Amino acid sequence: MSQPLLSLCIPTCNRAELLEPLLENIARESAPFLDRLEIVVSDNASTDHTEAVVKASRLPIIYGKNASNLGFGNNLLNVTAKLASGHYVWVISDDDIVLPGGIARIMDSISAAPHVSYHYVNFGWIGPSLRSRLIRQAKPAIPEFLLKNLQCDSREWLHLSQLEELVFLPGKNPSALFSGTFCFVTRRQFFVDALNWLKPSASVDGSSVLVDDCFPHAMLTVPRVAGQPIAYIGEPCMLQCVGAWEWKAYANKNMIFGIHQFFRWLEGQGFGAEGMQRLWSSYYDMAGRLFARMQCFPEENKGFDIVMHEAIPDAASRPAFWNAFMNESKLCIEADHEAEGLARLVREFVGTCPNARIGLWGIQGRGYSFLRKSPDLHANMVWVTDKEEVFHGDALEYADLKVSPPESISSAKIDCLVIATRRTFINDVIDTVSTTLAPGTTIISVDGLAYVEEKT
Repeated sequence: MSQPLLSLCIPTCNRAELLEPLLENIARESAPFLDRLEIVVSDNASTDHTEAVVKASRLPIIYGKNASNLGFGNNLLNVTAKLASGHYVWVISDDDIVLPGGIARIMDSISAAPHVSYHYVNFGWIGPSLRSRLIRQAKPAIPEFLLKNLQCDSREWLHLSQLEELVFLPGKNPSALFSGTFCFVTRRQFFVDALNWLKPSASVDGSSVLVDDCFPHAMLTVPRVAGQPIAYIGEPCMLQCVGAWEWKAYANKNMIFGIHQFFRWLEGQGFGAEGMQRLWSSYYDMAGRLFARMQCFPEENKGFDIVMHEAIPDAASRPAFWNAFMNESKLCIEADHEAEGLARLVREFVGTCPNARIGLWGIQGRGYSFLRKSPDLHANMVWVTDKEEVFHGDALEYADLKVSPPESISSAKIDCLVIATRRTFINDVIDTVSTTLAPGTTIISVDGLAYVEEKT
């Protein structure tokens, strides 16, 4: 092969179990393009069987293994600037999933706009369990609900006259547009040039306060294409897996502090003023919500002192921050208080029926807090569900159960159903289960106790 058009780059470390199905996923999607595409893996000194997984793959992989762990940023530069050789690079994480046609859409975009240096890749999100099921399917049927929750709403291919137009596209959170390594395809030369000035550390746990560690991929691309035309690939090409991160405890710190540092730096790099204002406006809303979660769940979050040093003092002068903080705090406090009430009622019920089989409806908000606050009740829990299909099949964080579809309640044979939803949904759930559960089954919700009545 002459110089590849595209290098698909995967930095990895000790995640062989996640990498193996990704390589098979890529093998299916890349087959028509291997004459123009190379696959590159940079192993950051793994001690598991990552090397064996790479060697066993049917892909022609360019593989390099670092003698020691270089940290995230340096491994990123290694896989792109040193191992890869393509005109363009696309970096994806070892726990993500490439959607059917994803690579084809990227190759088509490069062909349609060969003069641009940056192709934004729209994306969505997926949980670890659902990812593990879908990624191994030869022809995965991606549920439509996964494709309704995307970073940007538009699913069209667009030629934008300048990068800054991207931040005005309708979407979930513009301040997070550049946070992922996977959300753009760009010229490899940008990574090569960054070898001369980007100075990431060997940090691997997410605790670093260096902007070069938090968002090195954004630093070496966004200023280079500010004010220039870009392509936007609206039909999503991949799904980011959320929740399988070793640095999960620092995730909110990185979004609050890391993005704050990056935006402060970006202000002096020629990014358009109106676009910058839009990013900051979105940031203050996001920071308020995430800081509220850090306050409400301190045992799950690290880096509180880091965000308090600079990011929060700046954000606290903005009304958008406080509006978001108060709204999110209200939701968290209400859910926490009501979860305490649910746990008390369930303990009273189990006190009279020690072998009772407990079911839980709803794993977000109140349900999540209920599970977190009631480890003494987990032994009685036999079934859990949520109306959101995205969670079906996921393993719970605080109990040894997987989320089942609601219709499976008929085979669960539960004695008590805990409804951990908002009040507005309680009656809907009761109506749904009343024809399925045995008469006399206890129902516990924030409205108190109820019982399934005899069917007439």
